Amino acid sequence: MSFFKKIFGRKDKIEENKEENLNNSINEEIKENIKEELIIKEVEKEESNKIENIEDKSAETLKNENIFENNEITKVEESTDEESKKELTNIETTVKYTSVEKKSIFSSLKERLFKSLDKDGLFGMMKNFFVGRKIIDQDMYEELEDLLIQSDIGMNMTLSIIEKLETEVKNRGIKDASLVYDVLKDVMKSFLVEENRELEFSDNKLNVILIVGVNGVGKTTTIGKLASKLRAEGKKVVIGAGDTFRAAAIEQLEEWADRAGVDIIKHEQGSDPGAVVFDTLQAAKNRGADVAIIDTAGRLHNKNNLMKELEKINKIIVKHLGEDEHYESLLVIDGTTGQNGLTQAKVFNEVTKLTGFVVTKLDGTAKGGIIFAISEELKKPIKFIGVGESISDLRVFNVNEYINTIFD
Repeated sequence: MSFFKKIFGRKDKIEENKEENLNNSINEEIKENIKEELIIKEVEKEESNKIENIEDKSAETLKNENIFENNEITKVEESTDEESKKELTNIETTVKYTSVEKKSIFSSLKERLFKSLDKDGLFGMMKNFFVGRKIIDQDMYEELEDLLIQSDIGMNMTLSIIEKLETEVKNRGIKDASLVYDVLKDVMKSFLVEENRELEFSDNKLNVILIVGVNGVGKTTTIGKLASKLRAEGKKVVIGAGDTFRAAAIEQLEEWADRAGVDIIKHEQGSDPGAVVFDTLQAAKNRGADVAIIDTAGRLHNKNNLMKELEKINKIIVKHLGEDEHYESLLVIDGTTGQNGLTQAKVFNEVTKLTGFVVTKLDGTAKGGIIFAISEELKKPIKFIGVGESISDLRVFNVNEYINTIFD
């Protein structure tokens, strides 16, 4: 009993997220972009009277022309300041994402996660736990159970892992405790849902991504990063500012839309979110957009209001797309919130048909076990993970890559 008292007596500390820090960071980057634009325009006016147009090129075309290698923008369409700024932002976004792709994604993820996961969290302590251990006994499993619970995996998930681990160890005839580490790696991988991990898009029609989550989890940031990623892949994106409830939500999303080089549809704060969604889908269709990303309010204190709002939004989307058309509904979860993230996932899964999760701030936690808990508990895939504040730090979640990174 003392063991369980120790487990249940432990309280997780939840770091507070401050939107002001993100806002200040965004403003500084926008100022730098505008400065660069003004310098380029001054040089162009002195050196040339005839400026050629820059077409909106895909990431692959720009790469082939060696623009990424030189990181230069030599031609800008002679137009208004607003148009020039948007042109520069679009090219900059594509450059950033293609540069990231040139680097090994595995090593990049390892660099992002290594510092936090290797210190005193699950996967740093796990290696030491098995080093020098020879005997496989009940004490070993109980100590391992304690370690898993400390790492935000949760009691139910932990018991499932231990039970399956014991079975696998016996079935493989393993007698040396040091070899259990490799078995644990396989067992934990089996609890991550691998089906439908990629966004399901259709060609030649509008695709919709509904983003839900409580305030402070990085929802706005995720939308901006996702828009940048999709645009760099050659897709035309429109963002809908459906969170009309939280103060400054629309302004922050607008700044991210500018950075990503995509259009945004917005109404005044306090407006009907359903009207914003309707206008977003209509505008996206009229503009020939490939993807519409829709933000939603992050209120969780009143589940009934949340349910009504999301049901209304769902009806509007279905009406635009058609009854049989699929759309993505992604829940954004802060990886540092531990079991609270699992609670949020359960509530949102009740009120909307989630197709997957985005787990943010994994570079800021030494635990990370919440990934296993939400994937197994709700039987939904992790589609993206956030491992930093940069616009390119939203990564497609790959089960093998993640497991190899945290266990190697």
